[in-house]
Amino acid sequence: MGARPRAQLALAIAAGVGTLFGVQGISAALPVLERELGVSESELGLFTAVYMLPAVLFAVPLGYAADRLGRRRVFVSMVVLYSLAGAAQAWTTDFGVILGLRFLQGVGFGGLMPLTVTLIGDAYRGATQLRAQAHRQVAMGIGEFVMPLLGAALAAVSWQTALLAQGGLLPIALAGALLLDDTRSRTETGGYARELAIAARQPGLPAVFAGGFLRFVCKFALIAYLPLMLVGDRGATLAQGALVLGVASGVAAAVNFAVVRLLVQVPASRLLIGATALVGAAVVGFALAPTWEVALVVAVVFGIGDGVLVVVQNSLVTEAAPDRIRAGVVAVSGMTRNAGKLAAPLAMGALILVASVPVSFAVVGAATLAAVPALRPLRRLDHLLGRERV
Repeated sequence: MGARPRAQLALAIAAGVGTLFGVQGISAALPVLERELGVSESELGLFTAVYMLPAVLFAVPLGYAADRLGRRRVFVSMVVLYSLAGAAQAWTTDFGVILGLRFLQGVGFGGLMPLTVTLIGDAYRGATQLRAQAHRQVAMGIGEFVMPLLGAALAAVSWQTALLAQGGLLPIALAGALLLDDTRSRTETGGYARELAIAARQPGLPAVFAGGFLRFVCKFALIAYLPLMLVGDRGATLAQGALVLGVASGVAAAVNFAVVRLLVQVPASRLLIGATALVGAAVVGFALAPTWEVALVVAVVFGIGDGVLVVVQNSLVTEAAPDRIRAGVVAVSGMTRNAGKLAAPLAMGALILVASVPVSFAVVGAATLAAVPALRPLRRLDHLLGRERV
């Protein structure tokens, strides 16, 4: 690894981990936010939903901007938007204003998170790229373990403190301005859209996108409502609820590097399909867990599936993407993943209106398991991460 690729990897990791606080860190503070702002559990789902909506709407346009205007400009502007809109939420008690700021913050998130994957794809290829994606995901997993605990600690001080901490990503904008290049695609707009459509429809890649969608439906259902269920129905404290989410993330980080070795023996399609089934089964397990201690065991199962799924999915997308439109293809993947993040709190909020939170979890998990057979076309992309590439 040269100095520039290493710096680009470090920047992608720092930005990816930092953006986690906007959901995973704030998730542990949601019970406090619910009480202090006087909103219902169903309304609280909007807090996550409005953050994810712009990430669905603008992911592809922002990916196009990263290809045409350059990585540096988009990266720096999205970090600044994310940080300022996030920190500003601490200065108001009007839930409507907070939701508006969450929407703006979501624009920053929607442009930034796919770009952290793209930056690694720009710097590395083949086996080195797979390992670099694993490095990123290990750091993300550690961040997902730490962020709920940090959010719970900050929420114990005040809910405003937890929201204000979202501005902590701002120094990353300066690092991006100094380290990133502004290389741009020379493809004309019409040709770019045509190339992107062809690339996104190549055999097997829609199934990769679907795997990312299902992963985040399950993951964000847990992030949005698992602490509420554990605290409200299972007698857990804020810290214990955060610990369950943290364990799932910590286990995911622990298995990320194992994926590189597994791909020598097991096709990528089998790993991704099996991991998706494991994630869906774990969501059903959370619904059935009678105590937060049992939920800790289920969190280990969820973490194993999540850790395998994310590395394989990211690597397949970046390997399948042509160089000229890599940010666009990764943005399409990000859009479908963000659609899962958006669908999760909305679906859970709707289900909670007619059923309990545990029953709602069971429905989401069962639906994920029912969708697993649709992922079989993934086998068409096994050659991208075959033994000779790993």
